[in-house]
Order: sequence, then C-alpha cells, then structure tokens
Amino acid sequence: MSDDHKPHLFVKDVFTSQKFTTTQKGNSSKALPERDRANHGNNLLSAINEIWDQHIFESADRKEKELPSAEGEYLTFKSSANDNLKLESLDSKGAKLLNVKRDSETHEQIATIFIPEDKIGGLVKNVEEYLTKNFRYKGEDTGKPKNQALIDTIDSVRRATIENLWSSSVEFLPRDQQVWCELWLDTEEVSPEKMLTTLGRVNKIFGIESTGQFFTFPQRTIVIVRANYIQLVELIKSFPLIAEIRKAEEPNSFWLNEITVAREDWITDALQNTDFTNDNNFVTILDSGINNGHKLLQPILADKDRHAADASWGITDNNGHGTMMAGVVGYGNLNSFLENPYANYVNHQIESVKILPVNGNHFYQYPFVMSDAISTVQIVNPHYRRIYCMAVTSEYQNDFGKPSTWSAVLDNIIFGDDPEDKKIFVVSVGNVREEEDWKNYPQSNLNLAVESPAQSWNSIGIGAFTEKIFPDRPTLAGHSELSPFSRTSISWENSWPIKPDVVFEGGNIEGLANANVAQHDDLEMLTTSRNAVTNNFTTINATSSATALASNFLAKLRDSYPDAWPETCRALLIHSARWTQAMYDQFGFEAGKKSSEALEMLRIYGYGVPNLQRALSCQSNYLTFISEEVLQPYEKTGSNIKTKDIHYYEFPWPKEILENLGDAATTLRITLSYFIEPNPGDKGYSTKYSYQSTALRFVLINPGEDFDNFKLRTNKINQDTLKTELGMDPKESLDSATMEKEKGSERWALGADNVFKGSIHSNYWTGTAAEIASCNKLAIYPQASGWWKQLKRQAKYNSTIRYSLIVSIETPENTQDIYTPIATRITLENLVKI
Repeated sequence: MSDDHKPHLFVKDVFTSQKFTTTQKGNSSKALPERDRANHGNNLLSAINEIWDQHIFESADRKEKELPSAEGEYLTFKSSANDNLKLESLDSKGAKLLNVKRDSETHEQIATIFIPEDKIGGLVKNVEEYLTKNFRYKGEDTGKPKNQALIDTIDSVRRATIENLWSSSVEFLPRDQQVWCELWLDTEEVSPEKMLTTLGRVNKIFGIESTGQFFTFPQRTIVIVRANYIQLVELIKSFPLIAEIRKAEEPNSFWLNEITVAREDWITDALQNTDFTNDNNFVTILDSGINNGHKLLQPILADKDRHAADASWGITDNNGHGTMMAGVVGYGNLNSFLENPYANYVNHQIESVKILPVNGNHFYQYPFVMSDAISTVQIVNPHYRRIYCMAVTSEYQNDFGKPSTWSAVLDNIIFGDDPEDKKIFVVSVGNVREEEDWKNYPQSNLNLAVESPAQSWNSIGIGAFTEKIFPDRPTLAGHSELSPFSRTSISWENSWPIKPDVVFEGGNIEGLANANVAQHDDLEMLTTSRNAVTNNFTTINATSSATALASNFLAKLRDSYPDAWPETCRALLIHSARWTQAMYDQFGFEAGKKSSEALEMLRIYGYGVPNLQRALSCQSNYLTFISEEVLQPYEKTGSNIKTKDIHYYEFPWPKEILENLGDAATTLRITLSYFIEPNPGDKGYSTKYSYQSTALRFVLINPGEDFDNFKLRTNKINQDTLKTELGMDPKESLDSATMEKEKGSERWALGADNVFKGSIHSNYWTGTAAEIASCNKLAIYPQASGWWKQLKRQAKYNSTIRYSLIVSIETPENTQDIYTPIATRITLENLVKI
C-alpha cells in the first residue's frame, strides 16, 4: 500500500439512538364498491352453501372409497376490477389465506384460502350478519351493514382449482405428463415434519414422486414432487394448506467457445512477476468445477480447495465454464495481467464447488444443490473468509421480480443463522442468448427480465456493459453502453429490488451486413481453458465474465478491508459505481430531470460501473465515512408491536472548508446496506404479508436546518412530547412556525423514493459546497412494514439488524484538502477514547 493511500474513515459514536414512532400516516381507505345489500349478500351466501353441499357430498364419497380427504375446502375470492379484498378478514376465524394474485387482464384481485370443515360457520355467519345486522359505533346504529368492508369487496366466490394455486406461467402447468413441481405448504401453525409425514402418505396413494428434500421458512415449507394435472387435483382434495404450486427451477446449460491461444512464454513471465499472498481471502466459485492443472490456476487453487455438492460427481471440470470463470476471478483482465511488465499482486485464492455434474443437474434439485454446496465448504473449512460467486440462473423463473424458491433460499443463506454468519454473494442476472434477440438489441434487453435467483434481495446482482468495440467496423453496442447479453428489470413490478445492482464488462457482438450478427473472440474476455495441455486460453463473455470480474473486484476490496462487514463490502461496491455518459445517451435520458427516468436507468444498468480506486480509498477531494451499527427496529409493548429505535447521526464535517468553497459543485452520496430475513409466499406482500423482515431508510437534514427541528419532524414521539408541553390536542398539527417541514426532496439525483427498494439504498445530491456544509446530520429508521413486526407468532419483534452506512463528500479536483484534517481529527478522537 502506497504512503499516499487514504483509507476510508470508519467512525464510531457519531450517532445517538432514540425511541421512534413514524411520522408517516397510513394509507387512506378506498371507497367500497356500491352493492345492493340483499342481492349481493344472498348471492354470496347461495354460492358458499352450494360449494359446501358439494364438498360434503364429495367427502362422503371419498370416505366410502377409502381415499384421503383434505377435511376442508380451498376457496377463491375475487374482487371487482382495480379493487382490493379485505385480506386480513379472509385470513381469520380459522381460515388460512394461501395466496393473492392480480389478474393482468381484468385487474381483479384474487385470493385463495383454505377453510377447515369445522370453520365454515364463521364465513357463513359473516355473510348472514351482513344481511341482517347493522354496524354499531359507540352504541349507535350507523345504518351500514355489519362486516361491510369484508363482504362488499368480494365480487364472487367459488371452489379453487389447480390454476388458482399455480403461481408460475400457465404454459408450464402440468397436463398429461408428470412435471417436477414445488409445493409451498402453509406450516405457520403446523409442524413441518408432521405435515410432511402426512403428505408422504398421500403421495404414495396417488403415485406422486417426491425428492424427500425440503426448505422451511417462517410461514412456508417447500417440497418438490413430480405430478401431472390429475394427480395435483387429487392432492388438493386429499391434503390441506397447499398455498402455492410452482414449476421447479431449472438451471441453464452453458456454451463455450473453444479457441486455442498458445502463449506459454507469456504465462511464465507473468507468473515470475507476480506476488501471490493470501490472508484468508477466498472467492468460492459455484459452477461446473475447476481444473487447476493450468499454470495460472495452480498458485491460486489448491487441490484441497476443490469440492463438489455431491461427492459422486467428482471435482474436475467437464464443461469448461468453471475454469473459464476462475481465470477472470483470479486475475481480472487477463490481457492486462499477461502484458504488464511490472509486478503483479494477487491477494486472494479460489475455492471451487461443483454444482453442475457431467450429465446435467436435475433441475428440481437446484436450490438444494446450492445449499448443500455452501454447507460442504463451510464444514470442511469453517475458518475461511469467502466471497461466493455464481453465474448460473434459471431461464424459466422470471415472474416480474417476485421471489422464487431459489432466490428466497439464497436470501436466507446470506442472512445467516447469526450476526457473524453474513455472506457476500455475487450472482449473475442471466443472459440474452438467442441470435434473434441480439438482432433486436437493445429492445430485447428491456423485454427479457432478470432471471432467478438474481431477484434475491441480499445478493449482489451483476449485469453487463461493454467497452469492447471494433475501430473500423460496427458492433451492436457502442463503447460503454449496455452489453447485448445483459438482462434488465424494466418489466418488473415497481416494488421489487433494483437489479442488476451494478454492471461489469460482458462483451459485445459484431454487426454484419444484412442485419446479421456474429460473436467474435476480440469482443470477449480472455480467460483460462480447461484443456490446459492443448489450449491454454479461451474467451468468456456475457454476465458470466461480468460476475467473475465483480468477484475479483470484491476480493481486492476485502484484502484492503479484511474486517469490514459483508454489508459494508456490498455497500462500497455500489457506492463507487457511476453511470457512463454513453448510458445516459443510449436511451435518451437526461441527468437529474425526471425521477421516472432515473428508475429506468437503475433497472437497466443498476447503479452503474464500479470504480476500484474509489471503492478502496479516499482522495484529498473525496472523503468517505463508514459506520457499521446495529439497530432494533421493533419491540413488543403490552400486546402491540411497535417501531423502536431511530439513529441520529452527526458526522465530523469539513464545514469551514466547504463554506469557503462557496458555490463550487459538491456531491454528497449516501449508501445504506443491510440484509433481510426472507418470508416467501405469494400473499400479495402487503404490509402484514411482507417478504422482508424489516426495511430501513435514511433521511438527510435540510440545508441550514436546526438539528432539533430535524429530530422533531422525523419522529412522532418528539412531536407528541412538544404538543404536550404546549398544551395542544394530540390530533392537532404543528404549524410551520413551530416545526419546519421537510423540503428539498427534488435534490436527490435518483429521485426521493426510487432507491428504497430491496435491502441496499444509494442516492446522491450535487449542490453547492456551502449548502452541503450544513448537511452533516441524517437519520436511519425502520419502516413500519416487515414480518418481524407483523407476525407475532414468530416472536422476532426483539430482533436486531446490522447495517452499514456510507457517506461521502466529493469536491472539485485541485481544491483544498478535505480529507487530511478530518482523518487527523478522527484519529485523535479515537486515541482519547482508548
């Protein structure tokens, strides 16, 4: 490390914690559909009674034939177009809400529930009371039907079908042939082991094959079975609480470009100039295995660090893709490494886990294989510090960003079993593979969505851009534009995370005459070949090369900051990323103009191209603070679960220097990174049924705003305390003379709210140095959503969450040094504390 190295400033004790209640008001209730009370109530009651009469008849018939019975009924409720059902009421009185969908054509909300035979009376009673009783408020008859909010939102009710439980694309629904499927079982109130035993007996009766493996989440247990349509129909007649049925996930096969490049002397010279060190810094590649006979791979991959998820598969690379990944993970840009006449430094090593056997992996096993692979290396070498790298995706699981089994399992693995078990996990977002789609670049990239498991909230999703062009003939992508291979999340529903997170080099495609296209070695990345004896090198492209480069980047970052949390490494990667001018120009975006355009940019390029120098260190005009802290988002008070803590930060700031710079353009950037505990299950992911355990946000003080006012407007507890002191009614609002309102939301370059999706949030504001001089205060607080708060049964309300907060200031080059005085101040303060 050079003497001029300016490390990031890790700060402690720069915040105070305070009890917190959100100032945000709940959503106002939507007007109920207009109904003719008698007709509507009687129609619903008639439909329910007809369904139940049919259920009783069929149950008796099954009993006579000695067939198992679900001892209850699956029902589907529909709303009117663009309306919402009252889900909490459907999920009560013994009924279990299983899944919630929205019909893309009719815009009806569709909810499927299971009602046990002894609980149907509750639903019938709700409708009868709607018909015969009025709601009373404080003893007074309101004239409105009792249970109106529930009954008026229901447009129709009928028996559920397999189609109502099927959550994958309808084209994959089994017909005559057996298909491997995921059963998502509701096990919130039932022992998973007990339910699986019962399911095993039912499967045996109807000839349904099962793998015997399962994953358990807070409200769901996922098992894999092979069944056709008729068998699935028998299954729901025989077994209760099947919340969803999905197509099991299938990994893509890999193609490989076999190119022979004889450069043995270059390899020898480069290795002689290389200093290999490894201070417990490993990149674990989950792929087709790696052949480490290659001269470049021998120093960084020991035989003892080659594994397989299943020992019977062996550890060699029969496919080639894993060895190709290893060359880039180990050395980054291999051309630069080989051609560098000066010393090279490689400060990490590789670990290999084979997850793709020779004969292709049975797709139904895939989340289990990944989980087994990670368990294998953790058991063999529990002390290794790892960055996980996986460029394998499922082509058929891209349901507009909704969590899949694979992505939920990945989120759970990254979250870990305890605070010390968090992980850095890099995964590709999937590729555009077909030649016809390449011809339709870049529209096809916008149409084709990020693939599973890259919708994972906690992983780092890697897309691709390219700098590879020909100087004298056309390529599909221009310099620094989106790679023709990269997928995007433009088509996802708005609430899901930003993916990709960032982009790295993924190669380009040559444009030929007559609108034809072709791949070319010079538009791809040089890497190591599995056939080292006859063929030292080959090329790699697409999100595979991008994911390998991201892993190499993170290995260098972790070498510089070995004790940094995984949350921090992820944050530094994203904090360092920027969009190129070519990215703005490619789709006609204009920086800072429209929030909607910023969101589109994020869903195409993520946060941009990471910069290693910026991620590793500060400069005289670039100052970065890092805070790693723990927050308790909720607590149980009596029988209620409420938000608990807010952290108020006050950073040591170069205030005088910034004030002296006056109108000089200065950028303040904030990144907040944390890992969520997942709770998958398609219940619409409303507040009560949210996927994430909790969600955090940051809010920045206004320029010139008093710190006390900032605390007042961001915390309802402070407002209530002030109202009491002033003798005000708690329902009154504080006037502008008493409390300055929030302003300046338009200052955020990426939009005020666009970045608050997923579990990493990054935004920046470019203002004058004088404005930013007074903006050294911000708050981190939990949102009221999150299943840790809503699901009392899980008793997670006292859980804490780690987060990493990064705040940086960047002033124009060749201006006064903002780093040295602050670094000196922090060092002296730390010495005093010791």
